[in-house]
Amino acid sequence: MVIFKKIFNRTETYVILIALLFGVAVEAVSGQFFSNTGMVNLARASMVYLVFGLTEMLSLTCAGPDVSYPALASLSVFITASIFGGDSYSGNIVVPILFCMVIGALGGMINGFIMAKFNFPSLIVTLGTSSVFSGIMYGPLKASNTVLHGTLAEFGKAKLFSVTNAGSGLKAELPLQFLIVIVLYLIVFFLLRYTMFGRGLYAIGSDKVAAERSGFKTAQITFLSYTLGGVIAAIGGFMYTCNVGAISPSDLMGGEMLIIAACTLGGIRPGAGLGGLFNVIIGVVLLIMIQNNLLMLGIPLYYQDVFTGAIILIGTVVSVNSLRSRSGIKRID
Repeated sequence: MVIFKKIFNRTETYVILIALLFGVAVEAVSGQFFSNTGMVNLARASMVYLVFGLTEMLSLTCAGPDVSYPALASLSVFITASIFGGDSYSGNIVVPILFCMVIGALGGMINGFIMAKFNFPSLIVTLGTSSVFSGIMYGPLKASNTVLHGTLAEFGKAKLFSVTNAGSGLKAELPLQFLIVIVLYLIVFFLLRYTMFGRGLYAIGSDKVAAERSGFKTAQITFLSYTLGGVIAAIGGFMYTCNVGAISPSDLMGGEMLIIAACTLGGIRPGAGLGGLFNVIIGVVLLIMIQNNLLMLGIPLYYQDVFTGAIILIGTVVSVNSLRSRSGIKRID
């Protein structure tokens, strides 16, 4: 009984149950959800959101929501694609990726410096820097939609593997970019689990004053967390642009609300030092499942936001009750 009580006292349990029930409902209607093509399509649709989820998790765990990462990701990839996205560049894909990461790091440093130096609310800081990043992109740089060519276009078309459904004959491909998602999660898992940076990140989120008294360099950790978040956001923007095959600066704008909702739904609690990678994964996957399959259940598209919002509210209520009952136990998944 104690084991069952612990299991059903965790937010993840209810999110997984909702996801399974939703998947069963879609499977009953379409017969394709749990197929090989259904799983590959779900992984493909989720991969960029999973990357952005890492950026948001670092910010939420340490200080609060980051609403600047879509603008930073767009700015980083726009500059990168403007230089490396034409036929004139046919070199290694690593060079433009690293270039994009550097721009993301610089933007993240701006957020991190302001947060570490002045301890302003993260929502206010990142809202301001979001306007700065987008203003630079649309102002001096005159951002516009442009089709990719050369190495970036080829990278977007590269696939890890493809599967074919024996019953329907449908085919699905998993992009090579999915390997980037795996590598990023392994790196962040190591940082959170085995470094002082990870321990300090959760300590700051739980109680910054107590973290300082315990010897953690809170300013440095905050600065590093936003810098790392900027790098990851830039990678996410790079993946999205290559996958689409064109520079679309406005496509990512506004997506921060979905990622914040996914992280919150998954069980990450801002200002409580609670949450981990597993929370990001289950929250993102559930919301992507809902967004991509509502029409199969006969639910009109204009009810999508209502349905998604209801799921988020239910998940948040369960999560808050779980947090209260656990009395502030901190864990890293």
